[in-house]
Amino acid sequence: MTWSDRADQWVRERPVVPDALLAAIIAVIVIGTSLDILDEARPRDWSLWVAGICGAVVVATVALRRVAPEIAFLLASLAMAVTVALPNKVVRPEELGLLGTGGDMVIALFFLPSSAVFLVHLHSVAARCSWRTSLLALGVGVAGALLCTAKTATAYGALPAGWLTLLLALLGLTAAVAGTWIAGRFQFDRRQRSVARAAEAVERAAADERQRIARDMHDIIAHSLAVIVRQAEGGSAIAAKSPERAAQALSVIANAAREALVDMRGTLQVLREAAPQEATTPTLAGLPALVDRVRATGVDVRLTEHGPATALTPSAEAAAYRLVQEALTNSVKHAGARAAVTVTVEHRSEVVVVLVEDDGGVAEDRPAVPGAGVGLRGVQERVHAAGGTFEAGAVGGGFRVRAEFPVSTRKALR
Repeated sequence: MTWSDRADQWVRERPVVPDALLAAIIAVIVIGTSLDILDEARPRDWSLWVAGICGAVVVATVALRRVAPEIAFLLASLAMAVTVALPNKVVRPEELGLLGTGGDMVIALFFLPSSAVFLVHLHSVAARCSWRTSLLALGVGVAGALLCTAKTATAYGALPAGWLTLLLALLGLTAAVAGTWIAGRFQFDRRQRSVARAAEAVERAAADERQRIARDMHDIIAHSLAVIVRQAEGGSAIAAKSPERAAQALSVIANAAREALVDMRGTLQVLREAAPQEATTPTLAGLPALVDRVRATGVDVRLTEHGPATALTPSAEAAAYRLVQEALTNSVKHAGARAAVTVTVEHRSEVVVVLVEDDGGVAEDRPAVPGAGVGLRGVQERVHAAGGTFEAGAVGGGFRVRAEFPVSTRKALR
């Protein structure tokens, strides 16, 4: 995490700090003009102090606009209501640097610049609160616009265009309130969409992780159990006639179970850590050991490799290994007696072709190990994720699985 990330996290965890800074900046901007108006207003009485305090409340509560937007809006609304209720004052326009007729002008005290900060609170409520609360805040804003227009009417004689000015003032205040509210609701909807997209991304990531774990567990368990089942069946059948061969079957069972346990521990270790360990990823270099393990079950398996070995991406290496593993597992589970299986790895200039094909063997009475096709679907997902092509289906009396993987841009392995 960089220093900017830490600073951003610190600010997000303490939103009152930047909001307090915003309130201070607003105060610096409006305090000068507001004090000038209060200093020139006549008659000088308690109402000027009340107006100044209400303006300070409206500005200061900006610091609460994110941590407590409803409370900040309520305090600002009460302060504005008190300001609107205060008596009008008389000022000289030229004293404030305004164009005037040379005479006095009657104004309402809500014309203080601090009153415009009320829109900041309205925006915060619309952007952070529920639909019902935001509508209530909109109603308060529109009511405030009506009250301000009515208060302005008490200074009717000072308005240059009479009722037309009042109408324009009402339309302008209402438009400011409605526009601020709409902008806030747009921000609220955008934040909700962002949260929904983030939740969907997390859900998709979790689903992808579940599928990956399911594929890994299937690849490890299904293969080992298929070997164990066939060896157990064969060992029990020949135990009485050939104890030596039965003992050999038990040895194969023990080795298969031990290897499955090691693979399972590796998978669990990867799940516990933030980043996968490269050592747990199978490669094509492990195919000879895999073939030997399956050959020990009595299945005639032959491994053939053509061409100089070329480089594949780690995901393609793992997908190719899992494809051969799943295809051999299916041959052990479903092929008949004396089945012959060929595993061919062909290294071409642009692709690596992996082909596993069995002849189906001879039909026999022993039951096939049940399967639901989950393994081949998982292999297909792995191959496609690695950028390869996949096909599988019956050929004659047997079954064939074939995939092509694009060669990595790295140099050939040898």
